[in-house]
Amino acid sequence: MTPTAEPVQEAWNQYWSRYAAEYDEHQLARLARPGERETWARVWGSVLPAGTQTILDAGTGSGNMALLLAGEGYEVTGIDLAAGMLEQARAKAERHPHPPTFLVGDAVDPPFSPGSFDAIVSRYLLWTLRDAPAALERWHRALRPGGVLVAVDAPWFQTPEELPRQTARQQHFASAYDETAFARLPFGRAGTAQIRAEWEAAGFTDVRVDPLPEVLALDRAHGVAPGHEPELQYRFSARRAA
Repeated sequence: MTPTAEPVQEAWNQYWSRYAAEYDEHQLARLARPGERETWARVWGSVLPAGTQTILDAGTGSGNMALLLAGEGYEVTGIDLAAGMLEQARAKAERHPHPPTFLVGDAVDPPFSPGSFDAIVSRYLLWTLRDAPAALERWHRALRPGGVLVAVDAPWFQTPEELPRQTARQQHFASAYDETAFARLPFGRAGTAQIRAEWEAAGFTDVRVDPLPEVLALDRAHGVAPGHEPELQYRFSARRAA
């Protein structure tokens, strides 16, 4: 069975594709606000070692973080299973002076040979992984020795009651990510300690969990996506042993 043949994954892909343009409109509006791009560049850049060249953006979505990192001079490849998201990403890449490469690919099973990347990054992906242990094992393999893994996420919806349902999009989200779906998401409602333990179990070393109050301050100042509340986000970072 291919990854996209799984009904639950297909339901998620369809949701993200259907609302890709609306999602990206919000993301671009946020990135246009003062301090946004500079803050996110620091979030990644402060933990990417000197000498980092090749980066995989797993679950790239509409590609904004991949484009930001490419603008910093990195060679970036972004993968996603949502065709609508990749359409948004590729349209922006056409206007970028140093564009990333955007490919259809499963974040749980990236289609790359061992040691392909100096770094793997993700934003708002961990909670959506249908098989987090397998993903971590494969990310570890896709990194070169000494490579780094960096992910930003937050505890978005800890109870079913927190899922927004006011609009058609929010109802679709609540349907795609119902309790049956969350039962398939190991990190869907995991705490930072559990995520850290899973990273260590996958063989990563120097695992760090850093709160990002600067991102929370921007969320409070500039507003979050409809149906969301500002949450303290965390940056997880680790290294594959040399």
